[in-house]
Amino acid sequence: MNIKQAQEVIISVVPLAQKEILRPENTGNPITIIRIFTSYIKQMIKMGQEEELGKALHLMEYIHEKGEWRLQNAVENIFVFSLDSMLAACPESQRGKVTGKIPIGIYTAYINQVYRSGH
Repeated sequence: MNIKQAQEVIISVVPLAQKEILRPENTGNPITIIRIFTSYIKQMIKMGQEEELGKALHLMEYIHEKGEWRLQNAVENIFVFSLDSMLAACPESQRGKVTGKIPIGIYTAYINQVYRSGH
């Protein structure tokens, strides 16, 4: 999957992100695209949009697994890195539901990152 394909798929899952993703300065920049997608996932968590969140998290995993190396790095350096703060900001009553929706590939990348950092 290249960046253009990733942009299209993200927009299909999160139509509200279209305007921001397709800005000329953002188009083709995997770090910016994943940062935008991550911010929408954070909003889904805050708003308790469980169904949309599940789709978005699975798409993030798909991008991580099938995306070109720049997309894979962006997912690990932006999204996976921010998982801790996203989960911490989650109300405790929702944390289990959100954690349960994280696909195994993303969760594995998160665990690997935690162990590498020495936490």
